[in-house]
Amino acid sequence: MPETSDEELLKRCRIGEVQAFDALVERYQRRVIGLCYRHVHQYEEACDLAQEVFAQAFHHLKDFQGKSSFSTWLYRVALNASYNRQRYHRAKGRDTVTSLEGMLERREGEPDAAAYMKGPDRGALEQLENAEEIALLRQALAAMEEDQRKIVELVDIEELTYDEAARILDLPVNTVRSRLSRARRLLKEKFLRLRKRLES
Repeated sequence: MPETSDEELLKRCRIGEVQAFDALVERYQRRVIGLCYRHVHQYEEACDLAQEVFAQAFHHLKDFQGKSSFSTWLYRVALNASYNRQRYHRAKGRDTVTSLEGMLERREGEPDAAAYMKGPDRGALEQLENAEEIALLRQALAAMEEDQRKIVELVDIEELTYDEAARILDLPVNTVRSRLSRARRLLKEKFLRLRKRLES
């Protein structure tokens, strides 16, 4: 039997079928937990944060108007919740740098997720081979502005399309393209500067 669409499950949610939302949770839970984990670094906290994300999504389901896909809307909720949690930890003095070790770990079916930079300006970043270089890249990404990190994370790490990233960030697609190009270039420059400093 064909899988029930998100749209059909949402219709059922709106008439009070709790099981329909449970099906949506089951469908997207792994992806949401993964995103949260890459921001909070602790699996248990990522699971707790993911629960909060789904609770927020359920509470605000009436606000979802279908202008984007449900998955894109849910991703926006999860991303905002993750960054809010990072800000909270930062205010408490806890290191909240996005865990690139988690981001760049090998994914099933991929030859090497460490080579995550896409496009003609991948350059030296596609040659990352060891933990030292990943640590340098983590430092370089941490030194970027939050808006720049978000674009790199969504397109190059989470592997969303330009259209999906644009909807999540509420930006025109062309703006996402241009900002991503600048962010990649800046990330590469910071990474190479850090590596040169380490080698000198």
